[in-house]
Amino acid sequence: MPPLLPTIRTPRSPHRYSDGRLVGAIIAAKLGRRPTRWQQYVLDVGLERVDGPGSPFAYANVDLIVGRRCGKSVTTMGVPLARSLAGPVVLDTGRVMPFLGAHTAQNLVKARQRFLKDLVEPYRESMSADVWRSGVKLREAIGDTSLTIDPAMSGKDWRLRRSSQIQVFAPTRSSVRGDGLMHLTFDEWLVFTRLLGQELLAAAGPTLGDARGHGQIWRCTNISVLNNEQTAVWETKESGRAAVDAGTTSGTAYFEFTIPEGSDVTDEHMWPEWYPGIGDGLIRVEELREDLKRLGPESFGAEYFGLWPGAGAIVKLWETIARSSWDTAGAPADELVMPDDVPAALGVDIDPFDRQASIVATSVDPDPDRDGLVQELVDDRPGSSWLMGRLRELEPTVNAIGIDDYGPGHDLILDIERDEPAIAAKLVKTGAQDIVSACFAWDSRLRARGVRIRKSDHYATATQAAGAAQRTSGKAWQWERRLPIPQTPIMGATLSAWALGRAPEPETFFVY
Repeated sequence: MPPLLPTIRTPRSPHRYSDGRLVGAIIAAKLGRRPTRWQQYVLDVGLERVDGPGSPFAYANVDLIVGRRCGKSVTTMGVPLARSLAGPVVLDTGRVMPFLGAHTAQNLVKARQRFLKDLVEPYRESMSADVWRSGVKLREAIGDTSLTIDPAMSGKDWRLRRSSQIQVFAPTRSSVRGDGLMHLTFDEWLVFTRLLGQELLAAAGPTLGDARGHGQIWRCTNISVLNNEQTAVWETKESGRAAVDAGTTSGTAYFEFTIPEGSDVTDEHMWPEWYPGIGDGLIRVEELREDLKRLGPESFGAEYFGLWPGAGAIVKLWETIARSSWDTAGAPADELVMPDDVPAALGVDIDPFDRQASIVATSVDPDPDRDGLVQELVDDRPGSSWLMGRLRELEPTVNAIGIDDYGPGHDLILDIERDEPAIAAKLVKTGAQDIVSACFAWDSRLRARGVRIRKSDHYATATQAAGAAQRTSGKAWQWERRLPIPQTPIMGATLSAWALGRAPEPETFFVY
């Protein structure tokens, strides 16, 4: 079977000149990877020019959705490198602009790691040490990573009058703004919420507009079972498919690999037809089998075959938390009353995709014959903007408030410490090791019938989360947050139980 082209794709306009072949040759020479057929197709279409060589690009946005381990980094890294080697750009006004590109991903650390591994290392290996020292400057600080290239053979000028530069940016609105920016790559676009994606593009658009048609934004990603209507890649998919259906050949070029809805992704006979990594020789069937076993059909279908959530995916239930343990813990709301005269704590958790947030209350079981905890999911809503107001209401009733400082709650903690001293005084922040211990401790209590959970208004939501719960791999496991059903009720219960016995000591004041 010949190598695949994207299932859904913007057509090539044969009357237009494209930089695609030249860029493909540079990628092969400088990054050591000859583009596959589908990668070359994306380059040929995405780099079409409106009116011949050196004219503005036909597409200001190039969007690519392809399965994991298919080599999307070749295009992600190769395009800005090829443009940087081409040197300054002459605008239609006669102004000469040096090339300035930017690369970002889900966070600054990940973006830097991918940039150094997939661009800097192979590019350095393509030349001698003397050539590297004479024509390239590399900055490797965590907050200041960049590659500066002077394409001239003589008369080096490192002040960016002629030199090209590719920088690593944090995925924030302020970071993607920048005078002279001509190329912006978003890797792992799947991790951004719809709102943040809109804000990032709104910030970057006017910046690239100064390049008068020579600026481009490339968004390259796979998908996961988390990508519902509230994530940026879902909106990218909807608008991209609509553009392809309408035959659009300007503005946005869209490419997507996806298997038909209802397909059985466990059928190995279908893999070569719908997954380009096999035909391109990037992955063996045996490796796919292992990934299917590790991920399960739902995640495997999304991350490797572009099977969107809701397109035949089935969520497995009650594999990690035993249904018997959960049912035993459940107690009727009118029979189990949260006591007022004993220490109490709140646990707050935010979904990593900002789909919802939860607040769980925990106190000591009032039954003298029990040595356990009483818990209740007291609030659970979409998004997280409502949390601060609700915490102000609940703070006077508790001794401690647990939030994971190593997860999505980090920014909430910063806001609390800056603006809410009463809440901040009761914070119990968990780090990487704390959260592992907290997860193990709560799970052990649940299995040992040391937890009773009040069947109040949000109990059904908590039950749904418990049924889908999974653990991360390894001995030091924690609750997996990246699941189709948000796990904020389970994490909230875990954090509130942890915080209950670790309430901060109240400050002591002396009056003289």
